[in-house]
Amino acid sequence: MSGTAAAGMPASRNLAALLRLHDRLTEWGVLAAMAALALIVAAFTLEVVARYGFNTPTRWTADLVSYLLLFVTFMAMPHVTATGGHVAVTALLETLPAADQRRAGQVIALVGAAVCALLTWITFGETLRQATSGVRMMAAYPVPKAWISLWIVYGLASSALYFLRLALWPPAQAD
Repeated sequence: MSGTAAAGMPASRNLAALLRLHDRLTEWGVLAAMAALALIVAAFTLEVVARYGFNTPTRWTADLVSYLLLFVTFMAMPHVTATGGHVAVTALLETLPAADQRRAGQVIALVGAAVCALLTWITFGETLRQATSGVRMMAAYPVPKAWISLWIVYGLASSALYFLRLALWPPAQAD
């Protein structure tokens, strides 16, 4: 493909640097998701010990865990997209010749980018509405809903960019 360097990267140094930054941000996001997952385990352990060991359940554990589950999902989503770890039904794709598989993969990635970009736009608008309206979560300790929705916007936007990267610079075919 003209205009690209080897291994599916753009020829422009500036663009390549931005994409490497995107990759680093995604790596940090996965590490943050792992830490949040550990925090979920710790919070549930504390809840079980407090509830059944001391007969004093916490009020905040369920809220924290639900917020962290969303955080884990949308911080890990770009990594899953970048590595192709998402669910894919490839039965039809595998019947095509290699060159057609590559083109079909690019079209599928472009559709994925468009869907994620549209969802990013919708969730970004809703997050702004939540922030400007002061909408809060219905919880034992209500927090601004925009604080939670922001992670959905990040995960969708970053995944849209990874799908776009796959569409424009697909990985080299294994022979």
